[in-house]
Amino acid sequence: MAKEFRAPDKDVVQKIWKEYELNEQRVKESVEALKKWLAMEPHLPKESGSLHEARLERWLIRCKNSMDRTKQAIDLYYTLKSLSPEMMSDWNTQSKWFKTISKLAYYIAMPQLTPEYDRVVCFGSLSEDPTDFVIEDWYRMSLMTFEVRMCEDYCPRDIFIIDLANLTQAHVAKYSFPSMKKVEVCTMKAFSTRLKAFHIINTPPFAGVLVELIKSVLSSKLAARVHVHGTDLTELHKQVPKESLPTEMGGCGGSIIDNWNPWLKKLETYQDWFLQHENVKSDEKKRLGGKAISSDLFGFEDSFKELDID
Repeated sequence: MAKEFRAPDKDVVQKIWKEYELNEQRVKESVEALKKWLAMEPHLPKESGSLHEARLERWLIRCKNSMDRTKQAIDLYYTLKSLSPEMMSDWNTQSKWFKTISKLAYYIAMPQLTPEYDRVVCFGSLSEDPTDFVIEDWYRMSLMTFEVRMCEDYCPRDIFIIDLANLTQAHVAKYSFPSMKKVEVCTMKAFSTRLKAFHIINTPPFAGVLVELIKSVLSSKLAARVHVHGTDLTELHKQVPKESLPTEMGGCGGSIIDNWNPWLKKLETYQDWFLQHENVKSDEKKRLGGKAISSDLFGFEDSFKELDID
């Protein structure tokens, strides 16, 4: 049976602090320093409140207690909200796009941390029917999940698992390098996700092009952490505790649906915050040194080319 997703207890948080030579006082001092830095940056929005401070703290942890890296990630986050609205805006759980994609695909941060305090994140398709599946909407929904985790979660690393069990060739044809690269930048850099491993399971023969696409958007260091398992999950279970896996992946953490439904409800509780936060983004006209441009952030001009599937 699935457990409710919630932040780890204080004991776990303190152990994570110790990994980065932090304690409660040093965390408070770092958060205050980040707040002062934000106030001095003319192009960045001015936020306040306990939720804002909680997010700054989690950025600090995700950036391994590096103030420079934390500042870069925060700046990038607000910049992407300005330059990549197709990914970072219209986060509305009542919208038609959200209601459609949330029935077709899932993106679940599992409630049970691993013994190393890593978070297992499972995602995949709920239906073999690709008709209404819009890949950009799936990415956008996943980023909403990451946003909630920045408010509530507390872990140093993520383990990604993508289940291709319901994948069809028509699904694969909807993936493109530009959109996947954009979500990679949002996830890995803006939200500062530290990827411990990326497992791909139930891989059909025609999905080789998708596997290579996933590797191509990652750095060589991260691409080396991609593991393809097919339908034999023996090696997956050696690397990921079954307590942190859903039933469909051979785990004992509850079914995918039993984990996804609570996540949908959690996202709905953030509805007002999502809407209020819609325009909290960078003002590129005020950026010292000139505006940021998409090609600098993503490494390509903003155009789409779909995959060719044989």
